[in-house]
Amino acid sequence: MAVAGAVKSTSIANDAALCEVAAVFLREFFSGTSRQRSRRLAKAPFRTIQAAALRHPDPFTRKQCLFFLDHYANDQSIAVFRAALEDPVDFVRNLAMHSLACTSCKLEALDTAEVVPGLVQVISSDPRPDLRLRAISMLLHLAPCDGAARMALETAATNDPDPLTRRAALGALQGRFVAPRKRYERHQRTHAGTARRIGS
Repeated sequence: MAVAGAVKSTSIANDAALCEVAAVFLREFFSGTSRQRSRRLAKAPFRTIQAAALRHPDPFTRKQCLFFLDHYANDQSIAVFRAALEDPVDFVRNLAMHSLACTSCKLEALDTAEVVPGLVQVISSDPRPDLRLRAISMLLHLAPCDGAARMALETAATNDPDPLTRRAALGALQGRFVAPRKRYERHQRTHAGTARRIGS
């Protein structure tokens, strides 16, 4: 919560300066060798990068900020990842969702109380069906130990406006693997083609 407060308290007048500091650091960081990155990491302006992840006008820079935070300050950036789930650009929201639920980048055990509400938000209101389907896959692993996760899957299985997402949610509740959306689409096209041939 301290991170969220620090990000919110940043004045609009300072946004451009903060964003530029973050962008310059990340450019230098990612262009360096492994040894140079190691040295620069100790001087990383983490709070500035957290602010830029939400406020930088360029979505690719926001994505790069999230990528950096995911790998180097994941546990300290949960509030940032949750806020970025409302980003207007889908690929930024996609990375925010990954970063929020990523266990391999966290030093501490994943806290479902911090993670599940964000994933429920995605599954219930994100405009992109492929991102809602990804949220289903993530919630599936948390459903056995979190009632809100299971409830979100049950709601998606009956109420999601996209039939493939409803199908994936129902499969998840039945213990089936949640495949990438393209696989469901491919199966649907194959099934429709077979039905047309049989009907002709």
